[in-house]
Amino acid sequence: MHIRLVLRLLFIVALGWGYTRLVQLAPPAWHTLLVAFPPVIISLLLAFVFGRSLFHGEALITRIARCEQPDGLSDDLLRYTRRLTAIWSLYMLGCALLCAVLAPQAGAWLLAALPPVLAAVLMCGEYLFRKWRFHQYAHRNPLALMLFLLQHGFPAK
Repeated sequence: MHIRLVLRLLFIVALGWGYTRLVQLAPPAWHTLLVAFPPVIISLLLAFVFGRSLFHGEALITRIARCEQPDGLSDDLLRYTRRLTAIWSLYMLGCALLCAVLAPQAGAWLLAALPPVLAAVLMCGEYLFRKWRFHQYAHRNPLALMLFLLQHGFPAK
């Protein structure tokens, strides 16, 4: 396993542990807000990253697609990846809104699980659509692509 991957995973675990301690030490009246905070903020930050890439430089998913198609992307694939970047941006905004609305009624486990579960559904559905629509290209499955990006770093701008 690469040292960079291990360090990234340790950093994520440390952040989670630190935030858990913060919630434990906070007054009970703040628990609902603190539990809703991470899914809402993370979703908003990801929506910003995806959306910003549509207006500044190359679309985020276009950069990811170049990992799979190093010989270049057709015009159809370029349009598709831009649209898909917009869809992911809207999805992230929707997740932030949904988590904010559900925070008072839902438990912490639901707020923590909802965005990743919905993202997995979107990823798998998009993968199946892409395999059908662009059958002439080779495609990594979502898990293989995530592992590739974790091991080799995210594509540069």
